[in-house]
Amino acid sequence: MKAVFFEKPGGLEVLQYGELPTPKPQKGEALMRVRAAGLNRLDIWLREDKENARNIPMPHISGSDAAGIVEEINGEGPLKAGQEVVLNPAIPCGTCPRCKNGKSCELVKIFGVKNQGSYAEYITAPISQFYPKSQNISFAEAAAFPLTFLTAWHMLVGRANLQKGETVFVWGASGGLGSSAIQVAKYLGAKVVAAAKSEEDAKQICEIGADEIIIYTKGNVENAVKNLTNGLGVDVVFESVGEKTWGTTLAMLRPFGRVVIAGTTSGDMGTQDLSDIYVRQLSIFGARMGTKEEFEKVLEIVAAGKLKPIIDKTFSLKDAAEAQKRMVEGKHFGKIVLEIQ
Repeated sequence: MKAVFFEKPGGLEVLQYGELPTPKPQKGEALMRVRAAGLNRLDIWLREDKENARNIPMPHISGSDAAGIVEEINGEGPLKAGQEVVLNPAIPCGTCPRCKNGKSCELVKIFGVKNQGSYAEYITAPISQFYPKSQNISFAEAAAFPLTFLTAWHMLVGRANLQKGETVFVWGASGGLGSSAIQVAKYLGAKVVAAAKSEEDAKQICEIGADEIIIYTKGNVENAVKNLTNGLGVDVVFESVGEKTWGTTLAMLRPFGRVVIAGTTSGDMGTQDLSDIYVRQLSIFGARMGTKEEFEKVLEIVAAGKLKPIIDKTFSLKDAAEAQKRMVEGKHFGKIVLEIQ
């Protein structure tokens, strides 16, 4: 099969487009012919060895999001050959206490990290990870929502418990995760204040539902937030930037405010005044992927058209390096998708 892979960590130049063996579905797995694969920041980190790439299989195929057509099934289940499906990239570990008690996994494995991912013509995964694709969405749209919308839902609903009428601030609003967070927050009935790096970004962010925009390159974000909230601050901050924004994130919270964080694209070493945490009674929540039930809920809402994946641009599989370059340079708004014919 055709695939994009790398044999050692490095820059964009390590990505190769070529032939690799087509995987065979093991017992309990299905083989899917991939029609679309979504890009995520995780793909960049793996290639650059920021996620301990030396412990992943080499040559390695990246990609956590996929939509396509079932080709072969090795086991029992509701799937049928020829069925259009989307992959849930949060795979239960099978060993944590929740898994052993038949509950949703608390330590999910992300598809495409320790196994081969979706930058390929074919993938295999457990039968239970495949869900019927709604006819209301394209393959590209189906590959654009799973990881980001699932993560955003888990962050805002499962962890921060965002409520109708509350105000949330979203960092990284132009990316796949941030743009998903805006839509989830609006679906929940919250007010959204979003960070933009330019007037052009601001216009696009408003179009997907943000109520207020702060252009972080033009002034003090904390002061701008306080001005918008009559000096109170926001109830929740949706954080995925990390080191560069952490101080501002904590400062813009109102008393009893919550931070939910699922990424550190600018660096891992944030610092805070611990006395400020307890005096203002702030809460900090970590978040990673989401549960099976949360994926099914998000899938239902996307299929109903109430959440819509934002696709920045599509590329062919052979142009995956160009697609990653666009992400690295921060030129995208929403999700970048590889289309595979």
